[in-house]
Amino acid sequence: MAIRYKVMDALIENTMGTCQSLEYHLEGFGMELDDLSMAEMAYIDDAIFECACCGWWYDLSEICPEIEEEMVCMNCEEDWS
Repeated sequence: MAIRYKVMDALIENTMGTCQSLEYHLEGFGMELDDLSMAEMAYIDDAIFECACCGWWYDLSEICPEIEEEMVCMNCEEDWS
């Protein structure tokens, strides 16, 4: 199955900056998490992450490099320690 780039780009754009789940945003496309291929999941993972502390979705550039065990945003660095 080919990656649906337009859908994945829209999903990433809609999810980033929110604390809503991927499942929530997929509903808007008439899809479920199980409908995504491994390549599409990797495409999403290469663009955004869900902060393990606050639950918000961020661009990968916002990962706190000092915390290696989890993906935590820079805003939550002090809260995580």
